[in-house]
Amino acid sequence: MTLLTGRDEADLPGGRPRSSAAWGLNALGIAIVAFFFVRNGVLLGLPVWVWVLGSVALAGWVLREFGRSPRLVTTAGVVMVAAGSVTVVPTDSLMVVPVIVGIVLIGANLRVPVWAASVTALAAIVVVAVTATVEHASLQFVLGTSGGMLLGVLIGFSRRQFRVAAERAREAEREQQRAQLLADRSRAARDIHDVLAHSLGGLVLQLDAVEALLEAGRVEDATTRAGEARTLAADGLAEARRAVHALREDSDSEADAAPTTSTTAPDTTEPSRASSPTADPGAGLTALVDAHRSFGGEVVTQGDEMLADLDAAHRAAVVQVVREALSNARRHAPGRPVSLSVIRDGDAVDVVVANPLAGGGHGLLGMRERFQELGSSATVEAERSDDEFVVAMHLPVDPVAADGERS
Repeated sequence: MTLLTGRDEADLPGGRPRSSAAWGLNALGIAIVAFFFVRNGVLLGLPVWVWVLGSVALAGWVLREFGRSPRLVTTAGVVMVAAGSVTVVPTDSLMVVPVIVGIVLIGANLRVPVWAASVTALAAIVVVAVTATVEHASLQFVLGTSGGMLLGVLIGFSRRQFRVAAERAREAEREQQRAQLLADRSRAARDIHDVLAHSLGGLVLQLDAVEALLEAGRVEDATTRAGEARTLAADGLAEARRAVHALREDSDSEADAAPTTSTTAPDTTEPSRASSPTADPGAGLTALVDAHRSFGGEVVTQGDEMLADLDAAHRAAVVQVVREALSNARRHAPGRPVSLSVIRDGDAVDVVVANPLAGGGHGLLGMRERFQELGSSATVEAERSDDEFVVAMHLPVDPVAADGERS
């Protein structure tokens, strides 16, 4: 995932999109105004100061097109307005074009105050009115050019609002991508935690059993336990790699995960006790219960371990939470019995895991995060009750499963 940068690469420092069509139109406008400025200047015999100021206004227009510095682009707009407004009357309103373009540039620039374009246009109107008075131009001429400048203010404000909306949209997209990235990282960290808590905790118990069996001279049993420990470690490694691939957003992670598992655990007939139960949504809690018992734990179950009344997403969340609860039980209450109940109550399913003593750590936070991601009425509570630590889940029944029962 790639976060958007603060500036669109297609934008110039002034915030103007670098469009070939826009470049072409502006170049055409400069060429047309420059042509008639020279032609009329020769025919009318304009004084030198008009030629100088008119050339300065046109140069500002060119600078506006090729400038890269925000300050330079803004300065070009001011020059266009200042030099152009003085020459509007002598050139018979021809130079009002760069004045309007400069006003639009200033009004659309997000780096200057919003009132700057209005003040600039008012100053230009005053200059035109004074020049018109000196040159004895008509009132209609002043009103016409003033209307064009006010139109430039409106166009500049409109472009400014468009850019503000575009910037807000980019910022919202950046925030959305950032939130998604943080959520993906949190999910990957939670998955890695669950894998390590389950596989490493079980691995310690298996190795303890191997050591005890070797001390008792039961080599064959110890060899069997060692093989189970090896499978547990290999499956845990495969899951950790899948979580890391998800964090890196590797699109080929799922394809790479399967051969990795097969190469590290060639004995495909050995049941994988540490593999993520979500790989087979239909398995429910059976694999977890069998794994816990193979680690020497005791589980008393009640209800449907297959979780047939839940949809795949809720079933996967329950499996992950139960796996964490059983891992906590092995760490904090080794050898003590664990009760697991799955109870259907109307349109809801309650899953409760209880074991002596209390656990803690990031696993409890991960439980809540998993249920929050479901976006349903499902809830999970983990707290101490008397001398037990109880994890209670309340989930809505899958409508498809409910319809199947009615039929």
